[in-house]
Amino acid sequence: MPDSLFLDQIEEKFQPEDADLLRRAYAHCVKKTGRCEPDGFPAARLLLHQNADAVTVAAALLAPLLWGGLVTSVQLREEFGPDVADVLQDLKSPSLLRLETPQYRREDIHTFLAAMGGSPRKALLLIAFRLLALEGALDSPEQQPRGMARETVDFYVPIANRLGLGDLRRRLEDSSFRILDPEGYEDLRKKVAPIQAEDDKCLQILLEGVRRLLRKNHIQGRVQGRTKSLHAIRRKMLRTGRTLEQIMDRIGLRVIVASVPECYTVLGLLHTHFKPIPGTFDDYIGLPKDNGYQSLHTCVYPVREISAKPIEFQVRTELMHMEAEYGTAAHWRYKSGLASDAQDRYRSQWIQGLVRQHEKADSAGEFIDLLNRQVFRDHLVVFGSGGRIVRLSDSATVQDFLNTTNTQVPVAGAVRVNGKPVSLDHRLRDGDSVEIAGGEGSVPSHEPTSAKHVCTSEV
Repeated sequence: MPDSLFLDQIEEKFQPEDADLLRRAYAHCVKKTGRCEPDGFPAARLLLHQNADAVTVAAALLAPLLWGGLVTSVQLREEFGPDVADVLQDLKSPSLLRLETPQYRREDIHTFLAAMGGSPRKALLLIAFRLLALEGALDSPEQQPRGMARETVDFYVPIANRLGLGDLRRRLEDSSFRILDPEGYEDLRKKVAPIQAEDDKCLQILLEGVRRLLRKNHIQGRVQGRTKSLHAIRRKMLRTGRTLEQIMDRIGLRVIVASVPECYTVLGLLHTHFKPIPGTFDDYIGLPKDNGYQSLHTCVYPVREISAKPIEFQVRTELMHMEAEYGTAAHWRYKSGLASDAQDRYRSQWIQGLVRQHEKADSAGEFIDLLNRQVFRDHLVVFGSGGRIVRLSDSATVQDFLNTTNTQVPVAGAVRVNGKPVSLDHRLRDGDSVEIAGGEGSVPSHEPTSAKHVCTSEV
């Protein structure tokens, strides 16, 4: 029975108090709907596999009851507590939004953003329900909603990316690709297939070789092979003008170890045993991406007898791996302390900032373009409050920094860049430090080391 498997997984993954919350939420749904798999069950199961916390999984179970009028917000608060109720407060059903309809596009984008209320948990729920709707549409070829797929690429994908939801983002992208361009998807799939067979052979040899390298140097870790999704391959081909054969990070390996020092030790071993490719090293541990992503990236030429293709390596800790794959979904379970609070605050501020930016945009199309530029074309590294790392477009100004970080300058305040007062239209440079001086919320200036080495390889 699916319910018994779900309950077994709950017992395995959660502490008794959290498991009890989910058992009660599940039982409540079954009672209200009379079904073992209520409407919220697929979303709850999806988020469970994404290592989401109990509050988010419970909210996924209960959301359709609220949208269907089977329960009220007051009843949810009394029965399941304030945390679950707050996640569901003012959260609209995704099916009620009409973002693909020009007449309502601007109005409903604002409704969508406001419903998130600055809460990454709410965004996660909406993304999960959208993914299930898309993947369900793939099973019904006669009813594949192109408008929903286009909206997903424009709106949901950049938000999922910014929240660090790597696995969900890739699934959203590939599902949308198949709906929007089925011929292109199938053509690329056929072209990748014979190359993929060769890549798989190369991966298996390299996997065993790197595992031996770790054992020889007494490093406990695990090695994974990964292949780039079809959507990611096509996007990189379009962006760079390269052919399929020229995509350098089409295949890659992840080395996952216990500590940060071991990450750098493994990097040294890889560069010693393989030939590194100049200009391909990125240190996202020292300088994390704005969505919290951390890892070391490097591309190398393996032994020629194995393959002439370049191979990308990603080296990270277990916690970094959880963050990279599941991001916000696993955030409340696997992070604690000040670092967790700061990352949660930054993500909430970013969502709140989107509401303000949408209000200022002249049209929905302008806002969608701004959102995608902000998420996918960030190359400039700027340091903000508390050493926060913010990535902006190459032509970004101080005002762009304030918009991205959802920061407002106090009435009597001023903005300083590298200690000097500047105007809001001041162009920022790589490695600049931004300080809001005067008034409440001032932050100390920072003198960071140069960030010129930062590259922009894709995850």
